[in-house]
Amino acid sequence: MASIAIDQQAAQASPPAVEAEETYHGCFDSAAPVKLRIATGGAGQSGLVRALGDAFINDLAKRENCDPFSVTWLKSDTTGSFNYLGENAADLSITYHAAAEEIAIKQGIADRREYAWRDHWLLVGPKTNPANLPRAADHPNQTIFDLFSQLFRAAVDTSTSSSPVRFLSRYDKSACNIKESAIWTALGQVPWAEPISDWYHVYTSFPFAALETASRLGEYTLTDRGTWFASPNKVTERMMVFIEGGDDEADTVLLNPAHLLVCRYGLNKALATKFAEWMARRDGGQEVVRGFAVNGVVLYSMVPGVSRLG
Repeated sequence: MASIAIDQQAAQASPPAVEAEETYHGCFDSAAPVKLRIATGGAGQSGLVRALGDAFINDLAKRENCDPFSVTWLKSDTTGSFNYLGENAADLSITYHAAAEEIAIKQGIADRREYAWRDHWLLVGPKTNPANLPRAADHPNQTIFDLFSQLFRAAVDTSTSSSPVRFLSRYDKSACNIKESAIWTALGQVPWAEPISDWYHVYTSFPFAALETASRLGEYTLTDRGTWFASPNKVTERMMVFIEGGDDEADTVLLNPAHLLVCRYGLNKALATKFAEWMARRDGGQEVVRGFAVNGVVLYSMVPGVSRLG
C-alpha cells in the first residue's frame, strides 16, 4: 500500500524520474529505450530481476518481433515500491506482503496482482551462538516463536555483560522489518518503542548490507533465502541458520511469497501487463525462477500449481 497521498492526474502528467539501480537489454544494444520499470528490493540484489528482465526482452522479441527495449530495476523496499506505483515512477512492483498488496489494489494504484515466486525467511546468527539457540533441523518441533522467545531472554540476561546478545532489525518498513515486527509483537514485545531496548539494533539498510553488518557484529537477524545464498562467503561463513521456511503454503510465518503488481496508470502499462502474463507462465518467468541459481544453489521456488504454457 502506498504511504503517500496519491494524485494520479499529476503523476501521469509528470511522473518523477527515479535513478535506476540497473538496466537490462537482453541480447540487444544498450541504446534501446527503457520501456519497463520494475520496483523491488532483494530479488534485484540477488540477480533474479536481471535474469527475468533479460529473458523477457529476448522472449518478447522472438515471439512478437518487436523493437528492442530495455528494462530497469528501481531499488526499493516493499513500502517504497508501493509509493513508486502511486507516483507512477514504476510500471510494476514485486513485493512481499499480501495484505498491503490488497490495499494497494483498493487504493487504485494497481489493478493486477500476480503470484511471482516463493522466497523463504531464515533466522540466522553468529556461529558462536551466544543465545544458545537450538537449530530447528535438530529440533523439528521448534518454531520461530520459540527461537525469538529464547533470543529475547538471552538478550535481557546478557544486557550488562561484555558480550551481549543483540538482534539486528532493518527498521525500514521493508517486508523483512514487517515480518520480524509481527513475530516480536506476537510475543508481547515491542523493542523499538521508546526507550528502544539496548539489545535491539536498529540498522536501516537493504538486505545485503544488513546481513553483512549482522555477520560482522555477531548479531542475530531475520533474512531471506535469496539474500543468504547470494551473499559472499565471507559474510555467511561466520553465521549459521537456526530455522528456514519451506514451500508449505499454510506456513504464513516463514514462507515469503512474492507478488507482482501492475501500476494502474503506468506509462508502460501494456508492456507491464505482458510481463505479468509472462511471469505466470511455466515456460516464461517461472522457468527462469526454477533455474536461477547462485553458486550452484537455487534461491527461489516456482509458484504452486504452475501449468500455464505460452
